[in-house]
Amino acid sequence: MAIHNINLVVLSLLLFLVFASPAAAFGAGNIASISKIEGHNWRHGDIEDTLKTLLALQGGKWTTMNIRRVYFGNWLRDYSQALDVGTLKSVNKDTIRVLVWVLSFLSFGYATGEFEVTEDRLGVYRPEEHIDNPKGYADGMDARVYDPRLRPQVLPIELGIDPWTGMKNYIANESGGWATSVAYVRESLARSIHFGRLYTSGGHGVAGNEADLCEALRCLGQALHCLEDFSAHSNYVELALRELGFLAVFPHTGVNTAMPIGAPPGADTRGMPLHFPLVTGTFGAVDFLHSVLGEAQDKFSQTEVDPDELSELNAILGDAHEQQKKSKKSGQKSMLQELLTQVPNMGGFSSDADRLEADSNAKEMANMHISPQGTRGPGPAAPGSFDPVKTARDIYPILEFRDKVMRAIESTIEKIPGLSALVEKISDTLALFVLGLLAPYVQPIIAQVSLELKAGSSQVVDSSAQQQYAPWDDPNCTDPTHSLLSKDHFSNILNAPAGEIASAIVSYTVPRVIYAWERPDAPLEVVIPQILSIFHHPALRRVGQDFEIQGIMFSTVQRWVDRLPDRGASLSDVLSSEGVKQGRNHTGGVFCGGHGGGHGKTKGGEWDKAKKSKKDGKGKKNDPFANIPGVSSTSGGGVSVGGIKLPGAIGGALGGFLDAANQGYNDANQKKSKDGKPKDKDKDEKKKKDKYDDQYENT
Repeated sequence: MAIHNINLVVLSLLLFLVFASPAAAFGAGNIASISKIEGHNWRHGDIEDTLKTLLALQGGKWTTMNIRRVYFGNWLRDYSQALDVGTLKSVNKDTIRVLVWVLSFLSFGYATGEFEVTEDRLGVYRPEEHIDNPKGYADGMDARVYDPRLRPQVLPIELGIDPWTGMKNYIANESGGWATSVAYVRESLARSIHFGRLYTSGGHGVAGNEADLCEALRCLGQALHCLEDFSAHSNYVELALRELGFLAVFPHTGVNTAMPIGAPPGADTRGMPLHFPLVTGTFGAVDFLHSVLGEAQDKFSQTEVDPDELSELNAILGDAHEQQKKSKKSGQKSMLQELLTQVPNMGGFSSDADRLEADSNAKEMANMHISPQGTRGPGPAAPGSFDPVKTARDIYPILEFRDKVMRAIESTIEKIPGLSALVEKISDTLALFVLGLLAPYVQPIIAQVSLELKAGSSQVVDSSAQQQYAPWDDPNCTDPTHSLLSKDHFSNILNAPAGEIASAIVSYTVPRVIYAWERPDAPLEVVIPQILSIFHHPALRRVGQDFEIQGIMFSTVQRWVDRLPDRGASLSDVLSSEGVKQGRNHTGGVFCGGHGGGHGKTKGGEWDKAKKSKKDGKGKKNDPFANIPGVSSTSGGGVSVGGIKLPGAIGGALGGFLDAANQGYNDANQKKSKDGKPKDKDKDEKKKKDKYDDQYENT
């Protein structure tokens, strides 16, 4: 026992010395940091990074896994958009779920247990979950004919302005029985607190059940998703800027929409100041295509949207499968199986890998006799005979195998101090192997769905484009589009303050939820309303303990203005009516018209691992540790560190670890350069003024 402990200490020390310099290569895995310029551009994942700075249960720190569980709940709300009228008209809901399930695996690395994308967890697109304006939803028809979980027809009163709050009725007015974002967040928080209390205080035989904790974290994540969307999907920041004196800022509503707000029903509002209402954007079919599929080119910017995720997924699966077949043809033992034999107590998984690989090969052969839906290809199977329900059953053992291996590796590494940061590096080979197994099951579905969704998409884009400029064309418009109002896209100069507000919202919300988890006597009627006060008009912000977050949100905008080089002098131009119409509120970043702030590939996820593994396979078979100072391979598969050959199982295990982690070291030391710089706009370009600019400024 003593010798074993000494070996662990020596191994940890050696690894610390070897990898001390390129520490960035082996970060514990920032699963949520997916923005291009961290700290300046924001997506939901970056905002969830705020959890790292907060206290968790019993005053502890947030673990990477628990942050991942929260973000999973957040991430699912974005991908629930894939289940809406536009897709359900032509694609089976189980087919969509399988694709989202695989995309989830690529983002989180886990796909079973608490990370399984079930029908209930995924849900369907509901506007209130994103604070989307439901105007025009389903073209006025009852969407429930496609799925009973979709929302009913929109009532005109839902789109009205509540004079008491100054916000759209669908946001926070619960007096009419329609769906509201406030009700959705309340329900999500209550469910999170319920399961959190079961975990902390459920009594004998109930408390400590990890499944309850996972559900509490997922529900917290979905509540945070909606709360984070408030600053990004509404005109809150613009209205706050107007409160700060920037009266030329365009509020994204018609020029005649200013009104007295905050007065009780029936009160005399004569002489009260006028304020533009707080609204959010309509999220139409074109926004969905931009958000989830990246299929259509954005009609309102000069940049292209991100590559189609389905095409990228298809390419990754194909590459992984081809590499796997090449390895088999050459008679080489798979890298994964080699790794499994080197890590203690992992050899038993090798036979499982053989069985799953045989099943995958059999599926590939069967696919040769199946034609995609709508085609008349040869073979005994009927056209379109891909069964999504059966596919889900078939791929579950593959995903379960991956999760079992990773959990076993993590358990082994946790016993060795200082090695937890290597977990994601070790899983690179496993990711490639699993993607290769999944390819024969998933690629036919991708081909089928892509054909069905592309049909008619150009008409969708053309019809939606006509709605974009309603706030300019209609002086009474309170229904802007999500594409032009949203701050999700990185190029919008208001992405930064909106993201900072969302981060502040997380810092405010999470401690209160954790407090309620740990104290069953904490009244929900106090905790939850404090959080729901996030939904407010900045002109009606209140003071006091129950409304603390309102002051925090407003001061966040003020501090952002104060940090600007010109202290906001240019905002009256770039955020004016004409400035927004001409796109001057966007810089040289990515302009995505959809919910781009939420979905995306998590940093260090299986997307990255698959690409890196492909890159790794394009080299000569040299010493795998040649680029790491002081480390080299020895005969028999061992490893030498600092001239000392590590004996027995330690050398083999370390070799397996280093082999998987080596690429991370190389990536950290490789100097990358990008050709070209974003072109500055012509500084002498004449700034035109909209006919309504003076009226907005004088309101």
